[in-house]
Amino acid sequence: MTRLEKIINEVLQEEKEKRDRCLRIADRKFDKPSAYKSGAVVRCRQGDIWKGIKEELLQEKVKETLRTWFSRKGEPGKKGGWVDCNTCREVDGKTKCKACGREKGEKRSKYPSCRPTAAQCKTPGKGTKWGKTK
Repeated sequence: MTRLEKIINEVLQEEKEKRDRCLRIADRKFDKPSAYKSGAVVRCRQGDIWKGIKEELLQEKVKETLRTWFSRKGEPGKKGGWVDCNTCREVDGKTKCKACGREKGEKRSKYPSCRPTAAQCKTPGKGTKWGKTK
């Protein structure tokens, strides 16, 4: 290796080690190199975006995928599973809901609005005629 190649390798190595905060956040937010990623890095360095984001919190926060959302448990006890948001009531400061799904012969006034936990029932639904729309 010539002396010039060694110098170039050293400079490239320093650049890899010197990745700033904005570049590390952009690497986590965008999968592959793109104009969006480059623009986000520039805006971050100017102080327009990602000001209050701490890197430790980003690394600890686990992405919630559809698989993790469906695997969450709702009603406590033997039934477990999802809850019907149309049956939620406040009891002793806690939200209690019946299990989603109907048992044989059971009648309900509304079609069930099912969510994985009672906490999810507080978020408004997308429709106006189905489920709770606060």
